Formats: sequence, structure tokens, C-alpha cells
Amino acid sequence: MKKIITIVMTLALFNISAMAEDVSTYLIGKSSSLSDVQSKLKANGFKVLATNNNVITITNDELQATNTYLATLQVHVGSADVRIQNPAYFGPAYLADKYTKNQFQQTISSLEKALGALKGSTEKLDSKDLAGYHFMMGMPYFDEPIIISEADNVYKKVSNNPNVLYSLTLPNGTLLVGQKLSETSNNFLNILHQTGNAQILPYEALISANQVQIMNPKFYLALSLPKLSMSQFMKISDIPNKIEDDIANAYK
Repeated sequence: MKKIITIVMTLALFNISAMAEDVSTYLIGKSSSLSDVQSKLKANGFKVLATNNNVITITNDELQATNTYLATLQVHVGSADVRIQNPAYFGPAYLADKYTKNQFQQTISSLEKALGALKGSTEKLDSKDLAGYHFMMGMPYFDEPIIISEADNVYKKVSNNPNVLYSLTLPNGTLLVGQKLSETSNNFLNILHQTGNAQILPYEALISANQVQIMNPKFYLALSLPKLSMSQFMKISDIPNKIEDDIANAYK
């Protein structure tokens, strides 16, 4: 009997440990000045690639080693708080089965050294839903990107381009590009009352072998704003196409 009880308890503990957990989309710290946040990030191992509309784009070696969109994190310095894309959230969504738990603990520790104690945002998803994330039936997956251009001269289009905020060559030779969107496209944050989440921009593209591709905006926006409903997203139903058009125009 004792043996049976022990087995049952062991299985119960195993099931509890195997249960998924909620992961916050963003890490939140105390607000500070833009220059102060920049300085502290640089002092703790981050390279600042660009600053646009109070959003600081940062990178480090650990992030770049992924050779994906996760090579950068966006940090929004708002009047109420500082909000940072959480690599523990976007990691499994972008890397799928290549992601390992606590993979970016070094990066998160560096963020805490720079910005103090960080708490998780109320936006969150169950960890089991992040790998292979899918908003709903008929919506795209991560591995269904949009091909923007396959022209021979796409790399030349990056230099001195007013629609490019930064570019970063990743270890595997892929170029990660931060794209500047039009004011019309950027306005979706106002429509959704999400200006406090400005860290979901800039929108990024990956360039490899003369091919420019982006995450489907229908995927990225749903992943980045998980508290919003389908009816809310319907208010900006034209934005995914506008984002695609903005980035396509940069490579014409």
C-alpha cells in the first residue's frame, strides 16, 4: 500500500512539474530618463543600435547567437515605466523546439543589473502555447513569413535608406533590419490604446541570400498584444497590409 501511495505521489509531483506556466510578454522596470536608461544598458553589456520614439533597440552576443529576430530587444522608456520585450516569451515563439528554458537568463540578469528589479507584465501566455503560437484558425504561424523582395540589389537598399533605422549582421551572415513605418501605420497603437506598448516597434526584416522577409504582421501583432481580442484587432484590419507595403516601399 505504501508503495502504491509513493508511486501516486511521485506521479502527481511529476505532473505538477510538467505543467506549463504563464510567461509575461514584457519585463517592467521603474521609469527613468531616456539618456539614463541608455547609459545603464551600455554599462551592462548591451549595444544600443538605435533610439526612436523613446524606444531603444539593444543587442548582445547571447541574443545575436540565435540568428533570428530575437537578436534584438526593444525597450520603451515611458513616463510610467520601462517596458522590455521578454526573451523568455519571444524565445520559444521564435525558436520553437530549439528553445531551452532559462536560455536567456544571462541577458535578463544583465537587464536587472542595468534597470533594477523587473516584474512581469499582465500580458502573458501559457508557456505551452508559445512554441508554435497560433492566434486562431486561419491566422498565420511564425514559419509563414512574407517575402518582401528577392531583388539582386536589396543589400544596397539598406545603406543610407531613410526607412531603415538600424541594421545588424548576425553570426550566420543574415542581416537584421529595423524598418521605419509610416505615420499612418504607426497610428494603430493609438487606435488600440496601446501607446504604452510602443516597444512592439520598430518592425524588423531579415535579409539573407538577396531575400527580404518579415514576420506576418497578423502573427507578430497578436503575439505581442496577447490581451487583445479578435474584435479589437478587427479595428486595425488594414494595418498588416500597410506594414507590408511600407517595408516593400523601402526596397523599391
